[in-house]
Amino acid sequence: MYICPYCGGDCVNDEAVALYLVIVKKFFKYQNTESDITFERFPTVGEVGECKKTGEKIYFCPYCKRPFKAYYELEKVTINCPNCNKTLCIPPTNRTFC
Repeated sequence: MYICPYCGGDCVNDEAVALYLVIVKKFFKYQNTESDITFERFPTVGEVGECKKTGEKIYFCPYCKRPFKAYYELEKVTINCPNCNKTLCIPPTNRTFC
């Protein structure tokens, strides 16, 4: 069980985490660190729930295997995990190019 990065509760969906970790294994199997394409170099962060108190999305890092508060930066498609500082891609549903 993982702790919600917003309220400290049980907001992280453990089944979503398990599914994400299975899926991201395939990414690492075929990862191309030399590619010019961002999504071939860095894994996409996992969306593993939302805080029951704030309604904010919870992200999950495949490197340190810890949840963190969802965030993005305008016109960027990558973020850094606040726990381990590894680069991750933002999920397609959260990308903004404004």
